[in-house]
Amino acid sequence: MKDFLVYVIADYGDLHDLAFAEVTQKLHYELQHKNVDIETFSVPAFDTVATGFALAQTAINSKLSNGHKFYVNTAPRKDDLTPRVKNSGEGLAYARLFNGVEIVAVNSGYSLSFIKDAAEEIREIHCDKDGSQFRSRDVFPPAFGLIAHGDYSKLGDDIRSHVPDYPKNAVCYTDGYGNMKCSVDPETLATMAGRHATLDINGRSMAARVAEGIFGVADGEFCFSKGSSGWALPSGQKVEFSEVVMRGGNAAKAFGKPPGGIGVNWRVIE
Repeated sequence: MKDFLVYVIADYGDLHDLAFAEVTQKLHYELQHKNVDIETFSVPAFDTVATGFALAQTAINSKLSNGHKFYVNTAPRKDDLTPRVKNSGEGLAYARLFNGVEIVAVNSGYSLSFIKDAAEEIREIHCDKDGSQFRSRDVFPPAFGLIAHGDYSKLGDDIRSHVPDYPKNAVCYTDGYGNMKCSVDPETLATMAGRHATLDINGRSMAARVAEGIFGVADGEFCFSKGSSGWALPSGQKVEFSEVVMRGGNAAKAFGKPPGGIGVNWRVIE
């Protein structure tokens, strides 16, 4: 019986990249007295919107409670655009969700934004913010190890107010099919059901049918509809997302592969 499962979500590149191997090796060292599985999940470089979305989708929907922990690192070091001293960057944060899942993540951009309303606490972790170009290998694993062993002595102040809301009406994440998951409330599409709209994304425009589901269009057509992603908050409120899909094709490629955070605009074709 495993003690818990660890998901590593990071922007190191391909899952076979050496960085994933080095980080998981270091985490295994810090967790050597625990019987754990570590799985890795790659997000696009510097994309904190995709990071935050992937974290929320897998953490809020997890049924493993405190048997599921996350180690999250997308750190574009955008908190200060001047030259950095000793490779310093955004600090480390701890979050515990209402379902018992625990998260250790760099508090960068929107990395924690999507889980904010599902978190019972979001706190600073007292550990170095500098000293290595590769902090997620050299600096942060011991802090994760302490928390995974139930030692919360390094936790500091509540920092929920320092976590921004996630961007609305924006591309959040692109899956392997090129389907773009967007923070567009499906309720806003209800009045356009069955009609066509022009989608403006990433400087490109395409006509899409607003359908009941992503297969509600002919092969080769673009579809704008409620997607498969989302979660329920402790209040019972459902958070749902829309998708832009090209049936039988790759919508993201058609729109120039927009990164997370790019706005989604639309207008009905009369």
